[in-house]
Amino acid sequence: MWFWYTQEMNTIHIPVVLGTARIERKSEAVAVAVVAIINELEGFSSELVDVRSHVTHAVTVPSWGVGGVNENPTAWKGIVEKSHALVLVVPEYNHSFPGELKILLDSLFDEYAKKAVGLVGVSAGSLGAARVVDNIKPILIALNLHPIKDSVHISKVAESVAEAGGFADEKTKQYVINMAQELVKVSTALQTIK
Repeated sequence: MWFWYTQEMNTIHIPVVLGTARIERKSEAVAVAVVAIINELEGFSSELVDVRSHVTHAVTVPSWGVGGVNENPTAWKGIVEKSHALVLVVPEYNHSFPGELKILLDSLFDEYAKKAVGLVGVSAGSLGAARVVDNIKPILIALNLHPIKDSVHISKVAESVAEAGGFADEKTKQYVINMAQELVKVSTALQTIK
C-alpha cells in the first residue's frame, strides 16, 4: 500500500519540519527554501510544518498515554501519515536541538515506521550544526525513523540565505535535491520490508 502518495496529484509528499519556536529564528528562511526546492521537483510536494503550531505547552504525552494521539489524533499525526518521508530543519542550540522538537517527535511512534528522515543542520557558526545532526540521529532511530546518511549543513546562516529567498550558494540547492532523491529511495525500499 503506497499511502504516502497524495490522492489528488499522485506525488511524493515530504513535509519539512521547522524544529524551533525561538523568536527571530534564522532557520525559518532555511526551512522555507527547502520547501520551495522540494516543491520545484517533478513528482514531489512539500509543506512547512512549524513546531510552533504543534507544540503549545511543554508537556510530553506519548502516543499511547492518556490524551495521546491514540486517543486524540493530532494534525502532526495526519501530516506524518500522509508523508513519504520527512525533513527536519534543526538549529544547533548549545550543541543540541530545541526541546520543542523533541516534544513533537515524542508524540508519535507507530506512524514513523518505514519513514526515512533527512536532516538540515543550521548554525550561526562554521560547523553547519554537525554536532546536533550527530546528536539527534540515535534519537530518531529510537523513534523508529530512518535517518539517511548524508545531511545538509547550513553554516553561517545569516549569509547562507539570499535576500530574495532561496540559498545564496547554488551547491546548497543541489544538496537539498540530492537529499530529497535519497529520501525517496530509502523510504521506498523500507516499504518493501515486512
